Amino acid sequence: MLPPEFVITSTLKVGVVYKIIAPELITTNEAHYFVVVAINNADNYLLLSTTQFYSKIKYLKKRNFHLDTLALIEPNQDNGLTENSYFNCNDSYIITKEQLIEKVREGSLSITGNISLEEYNKLVYSINLSEVNDIPKFLLKYSED
Repeated sequence: MLPPEFVITSTLKVGVVYKIIAPELITTNEAHYFVVVAINNADNYLLLSTTQFYSKIKYLKKRNFHLDTLALIEPNQDNGLTENSYFNCNDSYIITKEQLIEKVREGSLSITGNISLEEYNKLVYSINLSEVNDIPKFLLKYSED
């Protein structure tokens, strides 16, 4: 097994998709897909994926959020998603590199792939429509390899 520090150091970039068990972030012990959309020093900004389209639309309507703040990313071999995934771009989660390393160490994080620039731009479009997402806009830059 690779050292956890190496796993995160070699994969952590804007656009990476991690499958993480993170009850401290989302109050469930079920693994969910997260995509890194911005990095600022120790802080990594992630968006959470859901496959529950209708319940998420209901949630957005109830709060009077723009419906296009729910961004669809379709599964493919590059991103590693397994079904149509909707990212609520009104909510983001911050996790540090050290916390990600600890997730690898405890076996609650796996790398599934990377989203494309086109997919990333969909997310940024939806983030920019959000009136409540507080990710600093200058951080929204895609990592080119």
